[in-house]
Amino acid sequence: MSKTLDKLLATRPWIAFIDDERADGNSIIVTLYKGYKFADEFDCGVRGFDSVKDCERDTRKNNIEGVTA
Repeated sequence: MSKTLDKLLATRPWIAFIDDERADGNSIIVTLYKGYKFADEFDCGVRGFDSVKDCERDTRKNNIEGVTA
């Protein structure tokens, strides 16, 4: 996993797991902890991303519901 993805996992407490499957021709899969979801999807706590940039942008605090602090 890239240093940027490691940093996201360490600094965004709503992210439970990041699975970087790009080496296998797949996406970066982000799983949020229970109680959190992506704000633009109904009840969705798992999302695939094509790039680290997209992952960083869409996992920001303002794009996640359930973040209280």
